[in-house]
Amino acid sequence: MRFYLSLIFVSLLVLSSPVFAADFTVGVSPPVINLGEVERGSTKIVKFYLVTPSTDPLLVYLEAENGNLDFFSSDRYRDLIFNYSEESTQAWAEFLSNPIELKPANETLKTRGGEIRGWREVSFLLNVPKNAEPGYHLVKIKPSPSLPSEAIGQAGARVVAITSVAILFNVPGEAKREGIILDVVAGKYVGNRLEINTYFQNTGSVTISARALQEIVKDGVSIENLTSSTQFLKPGETKIFKTYLPSNKISYGNYTVLTTVSYTTGSTSRNSTLVIEALPIIEKPEEIFPWWIVAVILILLIAIGIYKWYK
Repeated sequence: MRFYLSLIFVSLLVLSSPVFAADFTVGVSPPVINLGEVERGSTKIVKFYLVTPSTDPLLVYLEAENGNLDFFSSDRYRDLIFNYSEESTQAWAEFLSNPIELKPANETLKTRGGEIRGWREVSFLLNVPKNAEPGYHLVKIKPSPSLPSEAIGQAGARVVAITSVAILFNVPGEAKREGIILDVVAGKYVGNRLEINTYFQNTGSVTISARALQEIVKDGVSIENLTSSTQFLKPGETKIFKTYLPSNKISYGNYTVLTTVSYTTGSTSRNSTLVIEALPIIEKPEEIFPWWIVAVILILLIAIGIYKWYK
């Protein structure tokens, strides 16, 4: 009974939206599987269903992906983000069969959103390594359907997969997300920009993603806001977050740099002073004499001389 209710729920999501009004559509049920606590070094068999309203058989390829912070935007899972490890989990999924053939079933399920003509249970192994970090983890299984060969030539034929299946589980231990800024220093000039290096260390017990945000102030006036790229840091790891201040914002003197490194569930800040004693030297490109113009002129003169000689 629970299986049929799950299928009906997913079918409403798949079939009620005009975005998925395709000839070949594949959905998943349930969209989230919570395994609870899983011990390090253990293996779990995870099962879910692929469903389709198609009357044609489909090949569905399965691909493991890392989870991301967007999962915790829903109210149901929002509080778990404070104990979430962003450790890579992609390699923890082991498929027993891939691809999966999804065929129409003898029995058709009718829903208010349409009909489900095919469904199949899918199993894979979740292998949690012995050195897994504590805290909540996510693995996503993305289904990628493929059209049958006889349908490829159909006008407008396309395939759509609703979403990935999110596998949520908790590895025992204290999951701490925190870090500190060790230093902020000026680097070299890169082109016409001054490189600013922020040294940030992950002092927590789980992998986190972070980025640096900076406000550059001179003589009490904010002159620029900078943002670094996002990087992942393992527990205890230190990385350099680079930002770049344009040269047209630079002059001799002291600058106050207000740096904040954000890692989603928290942030840390530090005020630093940068002393600018040298400005970038912008070399003018060497002027190259246009010898090709001389060659063109010579060719024209020769052509004119030959023309007059023959005339």
